[in-house]
Amino acid sequence: MFPRVVLALCRLASRPAVWMSVPRMSSAVRSSPVLSSRLQRFCTEEKARTEVVHREQPQENAQAEHRMPGFMPNDKEKWMLVFTGRYPSKADIPKEVSYDELTAAKDKMRVYVSTLLVVLTFLSAFGVAMWGRSERDRGESLLKRNIQRKADLRRKELEQQAAAAAQEK
Repeated sequence: MFPRVVLALCRLASRPAVWMSVPRMSSAVRSSPVLSSRLQRFCTEEKARTEVVHREQPQENAQAEHRMPGFMPNDKEKWMLVFTGRYPSKADIPKEVSYDELTAAKDKMRVYVSTLLVVLTFLSAFGVAMWGRSERDRGESLLKRNIQRKADLRRKELEQQAAAAAQEK
């Protein structure tokens, strides 16, 4: 179930939801036949689970022991971290970088590369259009090129046949 649905159903069951405190509903709503006992058990079990989780949360001074392990970037990833502006130079990059920071740099590089490819595509399309216009202005076309190529092939074939006939005599 989606969290909003669960929150609404827990409100109807007059049980406080997991992630926010909900005031108790009237007795008419509490005794509503809409909610099954299974849903009411779910809401109370969620409350018990969250209480356990809150008790097990580490203290602020113990957070250093539970931090995420670092990721040792290679030269390419260090270059990405510098290029995307995360660090001013390669020398300033620590030995271990958080995975989230590295992922953010890679995502930013993907955006840069995609933007570059879009710009290059537009520039090449514009260049090809200009090249085609210049050929049109000179009076050249693909049809004329193809006719000229076929005429050259026919001429070469006739020359080869004439040379072969001259050798037979």
